[in-house]
Amino acid sequence: MGTRILALVGDCYGARGGIARYNQDLFDALADGDTEILVLPRHGDARGMALPPGVRQKPPIFGRLGYSLAAIVAAWRFRPIDTVFCGHVFMAPLGFLLARLFGARYWVQAHGTDVWQDLRGLVQCLIRNADLVSTVSRETRRILLARVDLPPERVRVLPDTVQDVFTPGPAPAALRDRLKLGAGPVLLTVGRLASNERYKGHEPVFSVLAGLRRKFPDLVHVVAGDGDDRQRLEAVAAELAPGAVRFLGFVPDAELPDLYRLADLFVMPSTEEGFGIVYLEAAACGLRVVGGKGGGTADAIPDERVGVIVDPADRAALAAAIEQQLERGKADPAAVEPYRRSHFVAAARALYARLMAQPRRMSSGL
Repeated sequence: MGTRILALVGDCYGARGGIARYNQDLFDALADGDTEILVLPRHGDARGMALPPGVRQKPPIFGRLGYSLAAIVAAWRFRPIDTVFCGHVFMAPLGFLLARLFGARYWVQAHGTDVWQDLRGLVQCLIRNADLVSTVSRETRRILLARVDLPPERVRVLPDTVQDVFTPGPAPAALRDRLKLGAGPVLLTVGRLASNERYKGHEPVFSVLAGLRRKFPDLVHVVAGDGDDRQRLEAVAAELAPGAVRFLGFVPDAELPDLYRLADLFVMPSTEEGFGIVYLEAAACGLRVVGGKGGGTADAIPDERVGVIVDPADRAALAAAIEQQLERGKADPAAVEPYRRSHFVAAARALYARLMAQPRRMSSGL
């Protein structure tokens, strides 16, 4: 008989963003034919999508109370449950409750800013009681262990994976013409334009474009992504670097590989990325990257074959890094080979096997 995972997540199949992608990659990896996974999302509609064998996703429920009640009902119908996967630390109270009620193992996932900020005492306690905590980067693991009294062996790093579609290839001339990018060079940033994610570093890049254009007159900064901060960022870009920035809005996943191949350098000097899957995607397409100091960026930009990490507050250093990386040409895609899907699948299954080797929790009577 196989095993069953009840997954409580914010975003998954049918949702956008790095965490949604991570959850999809994780469940794809664990769906080995002997594992059933029931996904309960707050966001993301999987209707019409072909999910891996053994994976089902319920319709999203945003409200906290409605979600909690629906999760209890779904868990009852899904029993016996071997593992409750809690995809966000602030779902820990519900995850812990369900694990106790159904005698299941309790797995908590931490991504970055969710554990970098001060955690409430209850959440700390519930993380401390997890059978397994996985993090996407070494930095997130370090911060978590500094804030929560956990045995180090119970906290494991399972980094993001880069999908197979991200490979080097020719720059699509038709896309360049459609976007009217001119001779370039082309700088690229891919990420949400959200008011609560200004740490991604769009404005520091805008601030150095005018200086860079003195050496590269046709330089263009292409910004892919959308969010509630877009209008403000467009105004900032128009003031700091008139005519130098192109805002594309949301770009579908299927179009991202060509966008990376079109660019000359990926620039996102973010200071609080949990990991930064976009750095991997860019490098896998042969694009060198400039990231920001802080967070888990160092895991995604492992060495100079991929790019460099700078402090975006140091505008001179940021401008110099962009210029130097442009002169160095392409990244070495082999540097991100350890993050390819085959390695991720093996690591995810080994982690789950380690969890399943632990004793089941005592049931509370249901």
